[in-house]
Amino acid sequence: MSNNIKKQSLLGKTPQRKKPTAPTNKRKAPAQANVTQAQTQTASSELTETKKSRTGIIVAGVIVFAILVIPKPQLLTYEKLGLVTQSVYWPGLFGYGAMLFDSNLQPNADLARNSLYLCQNNKQPDTCQKYRVTEQAGFFSALQKLILD
Repeated sequence: MSNNIKKQSLLGKTPQRKKPTAPTNKRKAPAQANVTQAQTQTASSELTETKKSRTGIIVAGVIVFAILVIPKPQLLTYEKLGLVTQSVYWPGLFGYGAMLFDSNLQPNADLARNSLYLCQNNKQPDTCQKYRVTEQAGFFSALQKLILD
């Protein structure tokens, strides 16, 4: 077996052993505070991220809804007695406020029957003239016509 050797000092005093100290709350509190601060920072950043993502989704939804609901202009080619004309026609919101961008006349379009009525006054049908729609083009053609003219 091994022999335990006791240490002795030269002056006859033995070194005193230190009592083990229990960890104090002061040392634990900053560590816990750092953890709680980190948790609150991550929670607040998650909240701001969810708020930002929600607002982004809402804005995108409103834009898509507006694109679907708002009528888009069309490029119409119409003729009467051999006179052929191209104009950008906007059907208006829910049928109200229809207009041709290059005319002061008030249009009444029946695009299913390929007819366009241009009136000086919608309340008096005698002031209307009927035109035959020969071609309808989409939004990008109308946009190109507006930009180039």
